[in-house]
Amino acid sequence: MNALAILAFTLALAATSRADVNYDLGKKQAKRDVSQSDAQQGVTPTQPQTPAAPPTDPALLTTLQNIANLRADLDVLAQAADAQAGADQRASLMTHLSAAATDKKAAIASIRKLAGHLVSAVSGKKILTDQNSLLARDLHALFNGAHLSAAQQQTLLDGVKKILADAGASAADTDNIIGDLKQIAAETQ
Repeated sequence: MNALAILAFTLALAATSRADVNYDLGKKQAKRDVSQSDAQQGVTPTQPQTPAAPPTDPALLTTLQNIANLRADLDVLAQAADAQAGADQRASLMTHLSAAATDKKAAIASIRKLAGHLVSAVSGKKILTDQNSLLARDLHALFNGAHLSAAQQQTLLDGVKKILADAGASAADTDNIIGDLKQIAAETQ
């Protein structure tokens, strides 16, 4: 009796799976027929609706734009022949450095000092161009010192120092920039 029940169950399962296969084949054939019919009538197939992109955070857009602006300033400085030629970029650099802080702003004198040291250190350092996006990101982050722990701040400062040293900036220029950034990070706490 058990063997008969198992045989009946197996046959029912086989019939069900065969019906599923036939059903799937029928659906695919129907889709092909509709597509072929539409093609003969000149109807273009409709594309499935894609969901709209989620709204972008305005604060994020502002941050990304500021980093892009800082990078552009650093690119111009790196391509300048020397600090004298890079001095024309100082006003733009100061504007973008000032805009980097989102909550508490650094003193204008501190920003002016940093901009001068950056112009001196970065001008003519074409090798720096590859690292400008990272340098711009670190500068932006340090201008928002309230959002950084002491360890994060030190990591960013070490990164800036390494980038400048690798680009051939003098030790004095690098130390001046690191000092300026520490001052600015403290002012924006």
